[in-house]
Amino acid sequence: MNIHFYGTGASEAVPATFCKCKNCQKIRKTGGRDFRSRTCTRIDQDLLIDFSPDIFDHMRYGGLDMNEIDHLIVTHAHMDHFYPEELLHIAPPYSMSPKPHKLTVFGNKTVCDRLKALGCEEISDYLEVRQIINFQEISVGDFLVKALPANHDPKQECHLYLIRKEGKTLLYAHDTGYFKEETWDALQGEHLDAVVLDCTCCVGPSYFQSHMGFEDNLKIQSRMVRQQIASQNTVFIATHFVHTYGPFQEELERAFTPYSFLAAYDGMNVDI
Repeated sequence: MNIHFYGTGASEAVPATFCKCKNCQKIRKTGGRDFRSRTCTRIDQDLLIDFSPDIFDHMRYGGLDMNEIDHLIVTHAHMDHFYPEELLHIAPPYSMSPKPHKLTVFGNKTVCDRLKALGCEEISDYLEVRQIINFQEISVGDFLVKALPANHDPKQECHLYLIRKEGKTLLYAHDTGYFKEETWDALQGEHLDAVVLDCTCCVGPSYFQSHMGFEDNLKIQSRMVRQQIASQNTVFIATHFVHTYGPFQEELERAFTPYSFLAAYDGMNVDI
């Protein structure tokens, strides 16, 4: 299973558009891996997780080809993870293709309702919308995908995703704070080959109930190993960094590497 990170920044991206904090000022000058677009990740060739407002830049700079994506799973309906208006461009007159390409979108009720309100049912030959609920496992192409509760926005059912294919299991876990006990219960008995974790607050602890920092990631890792959900062979990856807490790639790697964590950056590939 291949994991490709197109975007690894939080809601404002990095550097934030209007911000003059010392971190954003420095990153505007240095560029490189410290520039982070909004969250979007591809699994193998045809499964995309989240559809950010930076989707055009994921194509322009990251090589994403949406015509290769058959399935999109959405974690939740916040702006940085879900830009529904762009999805309507899959159909004429915006897209003129000799053969229609159909994309299936899976998400919570809020995701589905927003797409329906925009008229997705009128382009059902191109865009299919399917609701997924927590603890439900469904077939998504060659994958099995199971939604689990995220600790994020109480106004909607936010999802973490267990993704399985050919004997490999990935837990994709953001946006979220430290996991709910019902999520831990659902994970018991799993063996995870890779875990992607919300690390909004970068090296420190979380300052938000609905997000995590690296100290929280370490607690997740420790409990997973203790409960035999993960092992020393499990690949742990931190992502979704916010500009205010210093998401400098070199500093993140220096802090994370001793704990066998990878710090994601835009364009990173990981094979499990």
